[in-house]
Amino acid sequence: MRKILRISLLAAFIGMTITSCEDATDIIQESELSEELAFQTVDDLRGGLIGVYAAYNPDSGSNGSGDQILFNDLFTDNLKRGISSSGQGNQTYNFILQPGSSFPTTLWNGRYVVINFCNRILRAWDRVYPTLETEEEITDANEIRAQLLAMRAFCHFELIEYFATDYQDLAAPGVIIMDFVPELDQVFPRNSVGEVFEFINNDLAEAASLMGGVFDTASKYSEAENEFKFYINQDVITAMRARVSLFEGDYSSAFNFADALVGTGANYAMSNDEDLVSLYVEDNLAVSELIFALSRRQGDNTITSLWSANGVGVNGSPFFEVSNGLLNVLPATDVRRLIMVSSDFVVEGVNSPNNILPQGKYLGATSDGAMLNDVKVFRATEMVLIRAEAQARLGNLSAAAQAIKSIRDIRTNGSNGNTPLPSYANLNAALQDILLERRKEFAFEGHRYLDLKRIGTEIGVGINRESVDCASFSADCDLAPTSYKFTLPIPNSEISANPTIAQNPGY
Repeated sequence: MRKILRISLLAAFIGMTITSCEDATDIIQESELSEELAFQTVDDLRGGLIGVYAAYNPDSGSNGSGDQILFNDLFTDNLKRGISSSGQGNQTYNFILQPGSSFPTTLWNGRYVVINFCNRILRAWDRVYPTLETEEEITDANEIRAQLLAMRAFCHFELIEYFATDYQDLAAPGVIIMDFVPELDQVFPRNSVGEVFEFINNDLAEAASLMGGVFDTASKYSEAENEFKFYINQDVITAMRARVSLFEGDYSSAFNFADALVGTGANYAMSNDEDLVSLYVEDNLAVSELIFALSRRQGDNTITSLWSANGVGVNGSPFFEVSNGLLNVLPATDVRRLIMVSSDFVVEGVNSPNNILPQGKYLGATSDGAMLNDVKVFRATEMVLIRAEAQARLGNLSAAAQAIKSIRDIRTNGSNGNTPLPSYANLNAALQDILLERRKEFAFEGHRYLDLKRIGTEIGVGINRESVDCASFSADCDLAPTSYKFTLPIPNSEISANPTIAQNPGY
C-alpha cells in the first residue's frame, strides 16, 4: 500500500484533528463529516486506522527542527555542524531547552494528536462493533482495535520517556492519560508514572489478546510482499512490550518478550552486513532484522532533510554531519561505519576540524523518490540488546557479554568477525558497554538521548562531546548526567491552556 492513500484517507477526516491534548470536540460546521457518518463499517474503521498511522511522524521536520529522530542525536553527541550550516539547530546543540522550545512542543503535541485519533476511532468502534454479523467482520474489527490500542499505548509510552523524571518512581509525575475524547473545557493534571505504565501495559495486553496471528493483518492493507511490516501485528506488540518493560524496570518480562522475537526458532534475527546495508539503502523489507517500520513514499516526510538541504553527501548541502565522536567509536571494519557516513566523506585526520562526514544512514536511494526512506522503529538487534541488558541486570553478566560479542561479530569483517569476548566485572561495566553498543547501532534512529537518560544517568555517564565537535557550534561539550535537562519541559502550549498541570523541575 502506498502512503499517498494513507494521506488521502487522513484528509477525509482531518476535521477531527487536534493540536494538543487540551483541544477536543469543537463546533460542528455544516460541511463537516460527522463521525457517525464517517464510520459505519469495518472498512470505515480500517480507513481511520490508516489515518492514525499517517499521523505518527517521529521523523518529521527539516532545516534544524523536528521530532525525536533529530532531537536524540542533535542534543547529545552524534552530530556536529555541517559544511552548509547557517546555524540550524544551534540552540538545541547548546543544551538550550525551555517550555517554549520547538522539540518538546512537537513531541508533546504530536503524540497527543495520534492518541486523540486513536480514541476517536475507538469510540466509533464501540458503536460499530455491536452491529457486526459475520465472523470475518468481527475478527477484522478486533485486529483494528488491537492496532489502535497498541498505538495509543506506544504514544503514551513515548510521552513518558521524555517527560517523566524517573521511570521507576511510581509516584513521580508522569503524563496525562487520555483514553477518551475530552470536551473542550476539560483540563487534566499529570497521572503518576505508575498509573501511566499500568495503563500502557493494560492496553498492550488487550491488544495482544485481540490480535490474530503475526501476519494476519497483512492482506487487509496491502498485497505486496513483506508490507505487513508497516502494520502493527502480534510481533510488533511483543516488541513494544519488551521496550516498555525495560524502561519500567521489569527485566524478567523484558527478557521474555525480547527472547520471543529473537530466541531460538523465532521469526527475526540480526542481519549480516549485506542485508543490513540493503535495509537502509534499499528499504529492503525482507531482511530478518526488521520487525516494524513506517512506510514513506512520495509526498511523505523526507528523512534526509533532517540533516541536509538537497540530498545525501558533500554536494547535498549538509547542515549537520556525523560527529567525530561517533566516527571514533566505529571501527573501520564495522559495517555500521559504512552505513553511517556517506561514501564521499573526507577524513584528514582523527578529530580534524576539516573532516567532512555527511550522514549516510538514509540515502534516499529507493525508487520512491529522492531523500525518502522508511523509518525503522523496531529491529532484531534492539531485542538482542534488550535481552542482554535484562540478563546483566538479572545477574547473568556472562550471557550479556556473549550477546554483545554476537552483535560485534556480525557487524565486523564482512559478518565473519571474531571479536573479543567482553568481561564485565560488575553491572556498571556491562551497562557502560551496552550503552556504547546502543550508540553504534541506533544512531539517527531516535534513541541516544533516551539511552543516556535511562542508562547514563544510572552509571554516571552524561553527554561528553569531542572538543572539535562542540567547537563546530561554539557550544559546551559536556552535560552532567544529573542535569534536569535529561527530562523535557512540559510545553507552554499545554501550561497556558491547562492550569492543573505541573511543570518539570528546573524549568
